Amino acid sequence: MSHQIKEIRKHYGLSQQAFARLLGIGEASITRYEKGIAPTKANANLIRAAMIPEFMAGCLERDGDVLTPKQRASVEKIVYAEVTFDEEGDIMTMTEIYEITLQQEVLNEKAAEILGDIINGQIKAEEEGDKALARVYEDMLMQMALLKPTIIDKENSNHESLTRIHGELNSIQSLCTRIQRRAA
Repeated sequence: MSHQIKEIRKHYGLSQQAFARLLGIGEASITRYEKGIAPTKANANLIRAAMIPEFMAGCLERDGDVLTPKQRASVEKIVYAEVTFDEEGDIMTMTEIYEITLQQEVLNEKAAEILGDIINGQIKAEEEGDKALARVYEDMLMQMALLKPTIIDKENSNHESLTRIHGELNSIQSLCTRIQRRAA
């Protein structure tokens, strides 16, 4: 645990004193813990929680005034670079982050399915010598090549953007389905 405490503290660029103050732990306790003395269960949990940027953001919000303005600004840069914000600029909870990640996974799977349909349609059009239809499929592939990477883009890590992407995927899938019906 002593090595872990040092790593966490140094990650945020905090001295033992500043780290202790921010977490509400005695300064002498942090020194002892870093020398190998086992922390109390409550303090061990606080220190482990400090690994979570959202937790540290909360500590800064509540008790950031225990740091010097320079220390606080330095820690805020690190913490806010690591946390995820929602559309309103609020820090997202772990549950919200999980929901976004899950939605991104579902959209990635849908995009892969649509890509498969487009590629199969293009192959069939080329085999049948239908150059015009093959070009339509090629255009859809280009649209998917532009759209698919946006699913996991950090700028689109919100429900509003992912809903828009979902709509675009539905449009491409609908177009692909209509073309396949006409070709059959």
